[in-house]
Amino acid sequence: MPGAADFQRYCQQLASTLRAAGHRACLLLSGEESWGVAMAEVLMSQGDGLLLAPEAIAGQRPASKPESLGIESDWLVINAHHYQSLNQWLAAAGTLRAGGLLVLLCPPMNDWPADYAASMRHQGFDVDDSAFIRRLCREWPTASNTLLWCQKAPLPDMPPTPEASWQATLPSEDQCRTVQAICRAAKGRAGRPLLIRADRGRGKTTALGLAAAELLRDQRRIVITAARPGMIETAFRHAQSALPDARREKHALSWREGRLEDLPPAELLSRSQTPDLLLVDEAAHLSLTLLDTLLQRYPRLVFASTVHGYEGSGRGFDIRFRRCLDRRRPHWRREYLRSPLRWAEDDPLEAGLNRLFLLDADVAMAQSSDPLVVNLVAPDTLIREPSLLRQVHGLLLDAHYQTTPQDLQFLLDLPGRIWVARRGENIVGVCQAFVEGGFDKTLAEATCAGRRRPRGHLLAQTLAVQTGNPKYLLSPSLRVNRIAVVDGERRAGVASALLAALSRQANEEGMAFLSSSFACEPDVVAFWHSAGFIPLHLGSRRDAASGSYSLMVALALGEGWSEDFVLQQQRFAQSLLTSFRLIYPEMPPEALQALLSVLPALSDSDDLRQLQRYAAGQLSFEMAAPSLKRCCAGRLVSALCIERLFYEEDWSALARRYRLDGRGAIETEIKSTLSALIDV
Repeated sequence: MPGAADFQRYCQQLASTLRAAGHRACLLLSGEESWGVAMAEVLMSQGDGLLLAPEAIAGQRPASKPESLGIESDWLVINAHHYQSLNQWLAAAGTLRAGGLLVLLCPPMNDWPADYAASMRHQGFDVDDSAFIRRLCREWPTASNTLLWCQKAPLPDMPPTPEASWQATLPSEDQCRTVQAICRAAKGRAGRPLLIRADRGRGKTTALGLAAAELLRDQRRIVITAARPGMIETAFRHAQSALPDARREKHALSWREGRLEDLPPAELLSRSQTPDLLLVDEAAHLSLTLLDTLLQRYPRLVFASTVHGYEGSGRGFDIRFRRCLDRRRPHWRREYLRSPLRWAEDDPLEAGLNRLFLLDADVAMAQSSDPLVVNLVAPDTLIREPSLLRQVHGLLLDAHYQTTPQDLQFLLDLPGRIWVARRGENIVGVCQAFVEGGFDKTLAEATCAGRRRPRGHLLAQTLAVQTGNPKYLLSPSLRVNRIAVVDGERRAGVASALLAALSRQANEEGMAFLSSSFACEPDVVAFWHSAGFIPLHLGSRRDAASGSYSLMVALALGEGWSEDFVLQQQRFAQSLLTSFRLIYPEMPPEALQALLSVLPALSDSDDLRQLQRYAAGQLSFEMAAPSLKRCCAGRLVSALCIERLFYEEDWSALARRYRLDGRGAIETEIKSTLSALIDV
């Protein structure tokens, strides 16, 4: 059996061969954990790298995600004997440069799925087996440039030595073209934003820094922003490299009269000065609501976004944001960086990871007039039919704001149901639902009291904690996690057909109710309302990806649940009106407008009388306001009414926005609108 010295020589030769080809490789160390750790220690003595593991190896502490931003590494060691986020695996893999090794320590292939499921259960997941790991065990060892070394077996064969040595071209042609496009966005006509799209490792952020340096030479003032400060450090580093005499401060880089400044996204909305150019890096990590506001406030912008990133796909974001650009700035421009910088274009590791984790799964659909057919699909079927899995996951990539590798694992591993809508051979819709509840009495009561918090069980757990009643956890239910329909089939009844199939199956299985949680946005609220679901809870924090508050809805199936949900909905509506200004001040008015319209009516005869007196001039606005708010519930009220009643917008600001002649004209509109809605 090869020892540590043999493995050290092997790794040195392997790195040299890979570097010459511009390639990277994956090495699977399959065996006992102690053996894998011992071999990893040998590798970690060479070069620089990252460790993803529950504890230190060879004196190196495990990396956190921010540490992997903007760095390069010679090796990545992942201890897969313990459950970890797959998103971290692939985000760190993106740091490997040519000659780099992704080393995965894993159990023997026959044991890995069960071992991984056991580690997931230890983390609170309810799983018996890992279909996802079974798929990896079948496909990963056969992927190009994947080397499988089993304990007590000989070392795997070395990849062939390339005929010519690979050399990186820096900056790339793509980067040079993109730098020129950024400069044109700063100097050309206003109102023509630039959207830069790239896969991971194409030098997108570097191009932002190089362009910033060019603009600093012209004494321009530039602001750059991203969701996290670490995301744009690469831009500052390359800008300073191009301008060695520039002065670096904590959040800025200055050269003569030019200045590059880093500002958090939230500060951009309150800033009074307008820079010559605003650069937004990793735009997919910011909400569409924020990006839409920036489009309206800043005349010259550049947005950069990763489309197929190892840490996930921003393709759903890309599709939505392009619609926003078409609406706000129809003359927007685009650039795409295709060529990788740290490895060759034919790098087998990138292609292998894309295939294994379906990072580049696309939806290819031919037109079909075939009838719509909806089927329940088991995870094993998805594994046996790779083309079906690729279509299903590709549709989820397109339909959702951000999709990560972890979502693929949850699709295959977590207990749930997957419905697929087809027209002929085309997948036109997908619905994924997870089982919630079904707890025993002890666990349900402990969860209700806050002593336990099992993973998942979103709505059931929320209602149980909120009401102090464990019944929501005792009864099994189904939560719709995702529902996706291809563009050409939207508003054609596909989503409704998927929900109808889910409802029939849930009834047959004795489920108590259906539920879902989604971004509280007008079109989505309207869809779930039309499907018969009623709102029961609104999250108090905005989702990091969509920027929206999450709305939970439910549809009663079992006996007695309909009356219970009506009561919970009434309480939710009252709570929303009471606490809105305190908890949801950043909620867009159009979202509140949509939500209020699907709530139950809260106004009573006293409220209607107060509205009538206000309309007749017998009550001041301030005295009538509580009743007017209650009159808004269950009705589609104008944005003007909502902004004054719920956001307490200043009278003069509202008058300017709606081009009305002061407070009197605004009150006339409010009286007219509410009176017409209620027929007072």
